[in-house]
Amino acid sequence: MAGWNKYLIFGILASLCIPLADGLGGRDILYFFIVLYGMSGVFYGVLSHKPIAVGPWAYFLLAIFFQFSGALIQADTDVSGIFGSRLSLADGFLLSGHMCLVVALWQFACTLHREFPRHGFFQGCILATSLILTGWQFLFLPTIVEYGFSIDQPQIFRMVYPTMSYVEVGMLLWVWTSSKAYKSTVFTLLSVATVLFAAGESFFHGTSSSLGVPTNLNLLLWLLAYVTFGALALHPEMKQLSYPRPSEESSHVNNVLTLLLPLVLLLPVTLLVIYFKELHPATVGILGGFFLVMVLGWYQLRLSIQNIVRANLQLEEQNRIDYLTGIPNRKHIEQVIEASTYQLDKRNGLLLIDIDGFKSINNIFGFHVGDLIIKAIADRLYADISKNGNHFARVDGDEFALLMLNAENRRAIEAQAWQIHRLLENPVTVNGVVIRVMCSIGVSIDYGFEKLNFASMLKESERALGWARETQSQVEVYDKSKDIAEDKSWVLTDFRGAVTACQLIVYYQPKIHASTKKVIGVEALIRWHHPQRGLVMPYEFIQQIETTDLAHQLFTLVLHDAAKQWHIWSDQGLVLSIALNVVARDIMGFDLVKEIRGVLEQTNMPAKYLEIEITESSALSDPVHVKKVLSALMNLGVKISIDDYGTGYSSLLHLQQLPLHFLKIDQQFIRQMRDHQSSATIVSSTMELAKNLNVEVIAEGVEDMWVYQKLLSLGCYGVQGFLFSKAVVAESIVQVVQEIESAPVAIGDGTTRGY
Repeated sequence: MAGWNKYLIFGILASLCIPLADGLGGRDILYFFIVLYGMSGVFYGVLSHKPIAVGPWAYFLLAIFFQFSGALIQADTDVSGIFGSRLSLADGFLLSGHMCLVVALWQFACTLHREFPRHGFFQGCILATSLILTGWQFLFLPTIVEYGFSIDQPQIFRMVYPTMSYVEVGMLLWVWTSSKAYKSTVFTLLSVATVLFAAGESFFHGTSSSLGVPTNLNLLLWLLAYVTFGALALHPEMKQLSYPRPSEESSHVNNVLTLLLPLVLLLPVTLLVIYFKELHPATVGILGGFFLVMVLGWYQLRLSIQNIVRANLQLEEQNRIDYLTGIPNRKHIEQVIEASTYQLDKRNGLLLIDIDGFKSINNIFGFHVGDLIIKAIADRLYADISKNGNHFARVDGDEFALLMLNAENRRAIEAQAWQIHRLLENPVTVNGVVIRVMCSIGVSIDYGFEKLNFASMLKESERALGWARETQSQVEVYDKSKDIAEDKSWVLTDFRGAVTACQLIVYYQPKIHASTKKVIGVEALIRWHHPQRGLVMPYEFIQQIETTDLAHQLFTLVLHDAAKQWHIWSDQGLVLSIALNVVARDIMGFDLVKEIRGVLEQTNMPAKYLEIEITESSALSDPVHVKKVLSALMNLGVKISIDDYGTGYSSLLHLQQLPLHFLKIDQQFIRQMRDHQSSATIVSSTMELAKNLNVEVIAEGVEDMWVYQKLLSLGCYGVQGFLFSKAVVAESIVQVVQEIESAPVAIGDGTTRGY
């Protein structure tokens, strides 16, 4: 048997011994021992369970202490008759006890709510008012008639105590509508104790009985209330009293409206029953008709409210459900976090799941197939995750979120992330298309109650997801120290000086004709030789500068270096095309055509040997303007290439509107061709579409012979990657080209060259 059960049973049995103790002359001693027993139960329960909302329990304990102190003083003055004849110090304690209990119930109802829970508050007021009026009619009024109404009379003042008890009973209705414990044993215990205490106050202070010594019945009612209060605090679910009720406000309306009629009619119906015989039949008929009209009006209002609530619930459900997959959406996760309760010794985790290369799947197979794949993935993951009580939702196009509340430890959250990878091992089949889906997962773990916030956890999981993509580690957990270490605020400051200090060096990586293995050109790639940080690669600083004028300064530097190097290589008998990277700001913010024309004329470099590479996203930032600029460059004789194809939001059909010579498939798909059928399918489909559009394809990231052989069989025009050469300084290009063109390549040996 649970501890609180034993405590309650022992307290009830002890309370029932009050009549026996009265016969033996030890009633008061037993009474105060049982009151202390109730106080100790409340104190120990709060101390052992450590509720998050301590405030209401502190007032709760104070209420019992003040009542105990008031009763102790009252017992001392009962013998001399002072308590019955005038107000005393006991009244101050008794009144303070009721005030503290009202505050405790108030805080139980609203202390942890983000907004004031108005539903139930007004209905509680109606119930309290009805009880006060009923008590006034049947308890207070006879006392006033007998002794007269004067504040000097102690029994008149002490009517405040049962009045406040009725307020406390009314507040129970408010707690019921707002507390998570509304269906629990804890709320039942609170209700029983409050009603018992109110009954004891009514029978003693609400009548002329307060002029004498409390009867055994009065003491029994009070003691049962104290013992029940103690059992309430000892109950393991006592924390739930102050936790917000998870249901939405519309779910309260029907229940509250059902209670509204009996609450309103409580007093008039009671009076009608009591004075029925004294009323004229016509008056009874009129009152009966009045009550019938009220009932019919209430019933019609209830039906109307039910329809409104039903429609509102449907709208709320639609707002929380993703239109495509039918599973919860981002709003649902936000609401779960707001309404949930958390244990300080547990961990909460938010997992952000992104489908790798999904935009390319849309590009190749179309958005309809992409939608079906997303739905199939959602169904598979939701079916497994929801079984464990976790919350799963779609938050964006190909991104899903998994919320784990009160997990045992960090290891359990990480294990769930890897479970998601196992769930996606089996390919997805849609309309006859079989695609093996991979994902990257970023994890944010909450280590404290006050930190749990959806916006901050989402931001952290997005950072971790970015790390998982960069390192291809599949799962990354957010680490604040790592985030601080990756602070790139130094980039803009140091980069300005790097240009003038000649710390930026242009490297060149060869591009090879796939079938002949002849070097057809090079791509200019920047390297930053930082005096303190050493060699800084482009991915560490490009993102920070590409939206500033520094990006164009970098382009200008590379353009002049490329033109100079072309002449140097040409004088050495090596004629190569040189590809330069541009970003959206170069095209949108500067006269790129005029600048390139000027450099070509100044250096006498033929335009046909210059190639401009623009990323897919930059190409579609302003399609009309970009097309105008690229067409002007093509008229100069400059070659145009789309870089990192497959990572943006476009399809190849969108890009055909632009003047293009080459299409470079992003290296992540090339590297995954051997192990992931979906990547191989994307590459082959892209080549087929490019061929139909008369655009040559160049594959980046070729690192092993199997991939090279596969690309060759698909009819790929050009390749670029570590299988042939890494990026090298300009002075080494002539030697590297000779090595590439002279080295025999053993097709199918599956090895990787060590450049």
